[in-house]
Amino acid sequence: PVTVKLEFRKQRGNTFMLRRLYSTKPWTYSQATQWCKDFTKESIPRESLTVNVSRSSGPGGQNVNKVNTKVDMRLNVNHAQWIPDYAKQKLLQQPNVRKTKDGEIIIVSDRTRSQANNLEDCMNKLTDVIRSAVRVPRDPDAETIQRVKRLEEKSEQNRKNRKQQNSLKKTQRRSKGPDY
Repeated sequence: PVTVKLEFRKQRGNTFMLRRLYSTKPWTYSQATQWCKDFTKESIPRESLTVNVSRSSGPGGQNVNKVNTKVDMRLNVNHAQWIPDYAKQKLLQQPNVRKTKDGEIIIVSDRTRSQANNLEDCMNKLTDVIRSAVRVPRDPDAETIQRVKRLEEKSEQNRKNRKQQNSLKKTQRRSKGPDY
């Protein structure tokens, strides 16, 4: 793996971020893409999931009060051997996924009035979350690397020019001529 080079600079109210140049993932782009293509919701082992059903909230009349349609699905990421290790770390770091301290991610669905449809919805959500965690950014081509280097050099030159102008301005303020 090659190191990541990220650079943040504050320049006159604008924040410039130079994008990631190299991938730091142990998997290559092609390996991760192939894993994502092969991964389907049917390939998730059912024994690794914990499914709880409860009564849904919201409108629905007597159906809501009588039938357990809300699905609460949990996956213990630390015990899931079928997920790549780097993806496990990314799964637990994603901000839009509910998680517990024990390393479980929680997916909830009460979108429909049917338990089977809500279970299907949870599986779809879980599949999408896992795919997004496995995704590896493509390595940049030579043209992109050259463009980023040019931007870095230009940014550095602009910074030096501003420093020089600021220094000149301050020296002019300090050195008063013979008239004073």
